[in-house]
Amino acid sequence: MTTHTTKSQNDAPGSDAVAPDTVDEEQLLQPDRREALGLLLALGGLGGFMGKAEADGHLGPPPADIPSSAPDEVFNAINDVLNTTRDIWNSQDFGRLKEVWDADDPEPWYVPEEIEQPFFSWPQLEKYWNPGRKVLSGFRWDYSNLRVKLLDDDLAIAIFDHFFEIQLIFGPQEPTAGKDRVLTLFRKKPEGWRHILYAQCPLGPENYVRMLRKSLVRPDFEEFRDNLN
Repeated sequence: MTTHTTKSQNDAPGSDAVAPDTVDEEQLLQPDRREALGLLLALGGLGGFMGKAEADGHLGPPPADIPSSAPDEVFNAINDVLNTTRDIWNSQDFGRLKEVWDADDPEPWYVPEEIEQPFFSWPQLEKYWNPGRKVLSGFRWDYSNLRVKLLDDDLAIAIFDHFFEIQLIFGPQEPTAGKDRVLTLFRKKPEGWRHILYAQCPLGPENYVRMLRKSLVRPDFEEFRDNLN
C-alpha cells in the first residue's frame, strides 16, 4: 500500500510537513506488526501480557464473591425454572422449552451465540427449538453460578454460567462442548416466573482461549510445582 503525503505551499521550511520521499516505510509497518503480534498472543491465550496499549485488552477487577441480592424466595423460584429448563434440554424434547417462557409476550428475545441474527418472535424461536428434523445425536445443557437481582415485583434479571455438550448428526461426528455466560430476564406470571429474554454472552476470543488453557491444567500441578523446591 502506498501512502501519499502532500506538502502545502504554505508550509514553511522546517515545518512538520513530510515529503513523500521521506516517509519511513519501517514506521508505516509498525502498527500492522503490533496488531499481528496482538492477534497471535490472543489466539494463544497470552494477550493479557501485552497490556491495553498493545493488545487493547481490558484489565478487569479481581473476582469477588458478592452474594445475590434477590430475596431467597425469588432466587429459589428462578433456580427452579432453570432446573426445569435443564430437564427439558436434556430430554431432547426441545419444543417444550416454551413452557418456561412467557407465552403471552408478543416479542420474546433470544440471542444465541452461534447465530448472527437474534430472534424476536415466536415463529423464529419455535423453528430454532424444533427445526422439523433431527439434527443432533445428543445435547446436554447445564448451568452454575446463578445470580439474581429483583428489578420490580414482577421482573427479575439473572446471570449464570452456561455449559453444553453437543454432537451433530450431520457434519463432524466428534462431540464438542462450550461454556459461556447467559443473561436472562424473567417476568412473574400467575403460574410462576417465566423467561422473556435469554442472551448468551460469550467471552472474547482472547479470554475464551485463556479460560480453555487454564482448564487444561491438571489438579495436581500445584503439588508438583511445590515439590520442585
